[in-house]
Amino acid sequence: MSIAVAFVLIAIISYLIGTVNFSKIIAWNARRKDITKVGSGNPGTMNMLRSFGFKLALFTLIAEVIKAGLTALIVKIVMDHTLGYGEVAYWFSGLFLMLGNDFPVWSKFKGGKGVACFVGIFLFSQIGWVGLIWLILCATIFYFIGYGSVASFMFITGMAIAYTIYTWVFATFPLAWAVTAIIWFLVALTFAKHHANIYRLFHKCENKIDFKQKLKECFCHKKGEEIISEDQVETKPEQEIVIEEENSSSQEDKEDKKE
Repeated sequence: MSIAVAFVLIAIISYLIGTVNFSKIIAWNARRKDITKVGSGNPGTMNMLRSFGFKLALFTLIAEVIKAGLTALIVKIVMDHTLGYGEVAYWFSGLFLMLGNDFPVWSKFKGGKGVACFVGIFLFSQIGWVGLIWLILCATIFYFIGYGSVASFMFITGMAIAYTIYTWVFATFPLAWAVTAIIWFLVALTFAKHHANIYRLFHKCENKIDFKQKLKECFCHKKGEEIISEDQVETKPEQEIVIEEENSSSQEDKEDKKE
């Protein structure tokens, strides 16, 4: 197999895997709801957090991270042991994983914003330990400020800078320029997908998420108590109080007899 054919196969397989959206799968199986018709309508981790709480959002994040990171890592291992160019293949796979996530053909090219997918690609990369530390720091900042978009921008920009430094200072793999170009294209793509969030941030009307409250709802409830959303509560109309005239008249008769 030639290198060109291998990269074409990587592009096709990675794109198709990228189109698998776990927020849709988890939302439907857990709540029987279409995530694209709930909250912001975006099939992503932040909308899962806003609409269904911390636990389902965490499951979504983990699933998306494993989907993207493990796929790119397998591609790299296979290429390293066959045709070479494993590092370039890793990021080439990451590129098409992101394209599949953001522009899935099955959903009329309307997908997520790619942050969880981006996280997965970096966590399984050569500097995954840096990505994990930076992810924890960004999550901590999100906890205090409540703006998920800001935390996302911090993570993707910080990791892009870190990997660029690693590529040009410490690493010695071929086609380093191609890896750098792919990384910064993914950064630009993710920012472009967040254009509405950027607009709202500049106009000081970005939607905040009360991350503290979401955690409290998940971990600080009484044992055995089930947390349900308002739309799951069934309300019943109040029963009318009916006064029977027969009973009231008979009572009056009794009182007359006593007199």
